[in-house]
Amino acid sequence: MSLCSLLRSFAVVIMFSAAPSQTLAQSQGPSGGPSGAGTLDSDQPIDISADNLEVRQDKNLAIFTGNVIAVQGGIKLRAEQLRVWYRPSSAKANSGGKGESTIIRIDAINKVFVSTETETAQGDLGIYDVADQLLTLTGTVILTRGESVLRGKKLVMNMATGQSRISGGRVHGRFVPPKRTSK
Repeated sequence: MSLCSLLRSFAVVIMFSAAPSQTLAQSQGPSGGPSGAGTLDSDQPIDISADNLEVRQDKNLAIFTGNVIAVQGGIKLRAEQLRVWYRPSSAKANSGGKGESTIIRIDAINKVFVSTETETAQGDLGIYDVADQLLTLTGTVILTRGESVLRGKKLVMNMATGQSRISGGRVHGRFVPPKRTSK
């Protein structure tokens, strides 16, 4: 499995709710093909539960706090806080749209943990810029898939191109090859 395909799989997992009108690439299995688990389906509803919700209409911001859990299909996000920045419905309605709000940025804050059946990603802060399709995960970043693990301080991924960079001090990767079966 190449580093790029591993990072692409994790990035898909991290920002499942990034662009409701777009379908992002599927997670890739060890051979580079779709794995099925963790596959993004942006048509599925997103369920968010939290201890509190505050909407700041003057700032176009919804803030979910306390034990935040967001689920879309087989992908689950946990954080202490989720800030969803949006363009108000009037802006879209003026451009001929249906008058629905559009998400422009999502911030997952404190103890960020994302999982599918086969992958996990964690960090202290996750930011997804929808327009630029840039995902940034910072803090103590740990990505796992099976027994393979990547660690660093900062992950930046361009979701449009698949180009990724892990940086911040020493970067550590442990790649465990799949077990071979005897013939």
